[in-house]
Amino acid sequence: MRFRRAFSAAGLGALLAVLPTALAKGPPPTKLDLPPPLQVARQISAEELLKSAQLLLPKGAFLGPLLDARYAVIRHDWLARRFVPFYRLAVADLRDAADGGGTEGADCDDFCMFLRHMAGLAGMLGGSAQPSAAKVIVFQDRAFSGVGRTRERHAVGLFLTDKGWYVLEPQTAADLVPLETYANKNGIQYISFH
Repeated sequence: MRFRRAFSAAGLGALLAVLPTALAKGPPPTKLDLPPPLQVARQISAEELLKSAQLLLPKGAFLGPLLDARYAVIRHDWLARRFVPFYRLAVADLRDAADGGGTEGADCDDFCMFLRHMAGLAGMLGGSAQPSAAKVIVFQDRAFSGVGRTRERHAVGLFLTDKGWYVLEPQTAADLVPLETYANKNGIQYISFH
């Protein structure tokens, strides 16, 4: 009987020692799903992508370096029907998990990196070249896709598809629009594919 009490007291003591540490870690990590495998319309060389992207730049804007030799032009149908609906759910989960992110966390550039990385993962899963997907810094002079007119720098996603260039707001994924009709097209300051 004395052994059982000693064991119970020792077990209870160990549990009480471990419990605060286990509770301090918080809830288990959030699970994010992988994106659908990329569907490629065709491949283009880095030089072709560079020339096409340079045509998008207003005076004074610049383009980051390209690191790969070839890039995948994205099938528009896949982007609109498979990837964007997947991404809407993923970004909603991320917003919930981020819980605000402080003053500089969980803002447009963070969500744009998430969008760009999800597109990259789709390319990996599809066994393709790096998708022609970029992070674009614009001057947000007009509201777009649920984000108001901020009159400051803002990050959006840019995709080269078989139907042309398309823009997606990374925080909401509410609207996938042709670059020609994008409200802040003339405010492009920087394009980075990596």
